[in-house]
Amino acid sequence: MKKAVCILGITAACFTLFACGKGDVTTPDGGSNDIKITFDAGDGVFSNGKTSVTVTADGNGTVDFDEQSVKDGHAFIGWYNGSVRFDGSGTYTKDGTFTAKYVSGNTDEVYTALFGENSTVSIDINMSDGEWKKLNRDYVVFNEKGSKSPIYRLADSVTVGIDGGDGMLYYYYEEVGVRMKGNTSRHEFYNDDGFYDNIHMKLSFKQTFDDPEDGYTSDELKVWADDRSRQARKDRRLAGMDKVDIKFNSTADESYVRELYAMKMFRDNGVAAPNVTLCSVTALEKNENKRNLGVYRLHEPIDEAFIARNFGEEDPGDLWKCTYTKTGPADLTNYDLDSRMGVEDEMKGEFYTYDKKTNKKKDKITGLRDFTSMRNFIAAVGSGDADYPSILDTDGFAKFEAVNYLLGNPDCIRNNYNNYYIYFRKSDGKAVIIPYDYDRCLGITKDWDPTGNACMTLQPYTRQIAANGGSQNDPIYRALICKGAPTNSGSVLMKFRDDLISLAAETDRFTEASFNAYKDNYKQRYSSFTADALSTNNTAFDSHDTGNVSVGRYMSAKRETLAENIDNYYA
Repeated sequence: MKKAVCILGITAACFTLFACGKGDVTTPDGGSNDIKITFDAGDGVFSNGKTSVTVTADGNGTVDFDEQSVKDGHAFIGWYNGSVRFDGSGTYTKDGTFTAKYVSGNTDEVYTALFGENSTVSIDINMSDGEWKKLNRDYVVFNEKGSKSPIYRLADSVTVGIDGGDGMLYYYYEEVGVRMKGNTSRHEFYNDDGFYDNIHMKLSFKQTFDDPEDGYTSDELKVWADDRSRQARKDRRLAGMDKVDIKFNSTADESYVRELYAMKMFRDNGVAAPNVTLCSVTALEKNENKRNLGVYRLHEPIDEAFIARNFGEEDPGDLWKCTYTKTGPADLTNYDLDSRMGVEDEMKGEFYTYDKKTNKKKDKITGLRDFTSMRNFIAAVGSGDADYPSILDTDGFAKFEAVNYLLGNPDCIRNNYNNYYIYFRKSDGKAVIIPYDYDRCLGITKDWDPTGNACMTLQPYTRQIAANGGSQNDPIYRALICKGAPTNSGSVLMKFRDDLISLAAETDRFTEASFNAYKDNYKQRYSSFTADALSTNNTAFDSHDTGNVSVGRYMSAKRETLAENIDNYYA
């Protein structure tokens, strides 16, 4: 593979972080035209591949230089001679050297800034025409097999811009893996004319591009200079994350932030939930054009880093992704688990309803994987007499379902046996429900509205599910939340009821005014990117006739349903 170094989207805004100073190489006196100032990229590089550039001062001692260098996994923050920062307005009377200073993209501070509600984020994907076409072809080939492509195609670089309030910093990552993300959202998107549609994408910062089992042909395999360099790539992270998902506005959410707001509601109610933020996305098209792909959502992955951050367990327990796949729904019923439980292998097209994500290595002696945590849990909840407080974080489940009910997502654990994780805490073995993929909440009805009214009239204790109007199969809901469940003081149903009342009563959480304030905060930073975006992602903020129920109408109707049925929990 060819190695390409490119600086994308870097502006002078980087220089606003530090006050300029003058040192030994700088004086207010006149200069000489043989004074030379060297700019050393340190352990970085310039766009032309050089590691240093020397500039001769003009007759007045002024040095005209506005280039920046890049360092993999870092952001450039200025040129320094010791503690003195290069000042383009100063004059120079003797030779000197300024060295590039960088900050790492893999820190807690970057994580906080990336997902800050007042931050502005941009992503620029510098990928060749040939690699975009490969990505498009991968979809076609694997789709014909009834599967989805796991092959990461090579972006020469991805630059992530983050302005957390102190000016934009651009974190540069060379050779980043890009693949298509999603199930029903997958489609062709690129041809000889370039982009003609949006896709969800997964970006991998740790991809090494050297394993034939990852789908690469012999001429595509990267040859590493040494094991140390390869390991550095495998260890590379953005804000502690080795991968992120970026998703376009496929449901024409005119607010762009319903899923962000949903995850915030979960977290504010004490539920571990992934962070999601908005970002503008641009990409290299046809090797020459910069294309505005529009406003996307950037998703934090649920993985070992997420577990460590939210549960404080560096050595994680078992994490399972639970989805509705071709092997069946994730309804926690005890049937045919041998075919519904496993470790996903995308190259072979093996996908499971219960997909183990941690502790998934095979036993060295038996050659088998350990699936006992999920098997035992499903067996227990299906037994009819489960001791729930000993196997499930019941207080956390009540809090989770209170938010989940208010959000009205027809594609969740309750309404379609889909889109959740179960984590078995290492500390006590108890199961915790973790939500994800809430792009169909708070009134989103575009292309799919199984209840006919955006789940607005579904009652809080009903055994009806939204997806097909059937009856609830999940034993957890039947035993703890639905009509007929215990209603004694301290029961999960009563905790669920109290959480519902609390959430609905707090005016700063579930009101149109609070939602609009949240939305407007993002709108003022990102609305300009919707005007000339790619056609499938150019929904303007606050557009009408998107096929969705407005958030205000949804919240009002949901509150009314809740008020009328808050005590309607008897069978």
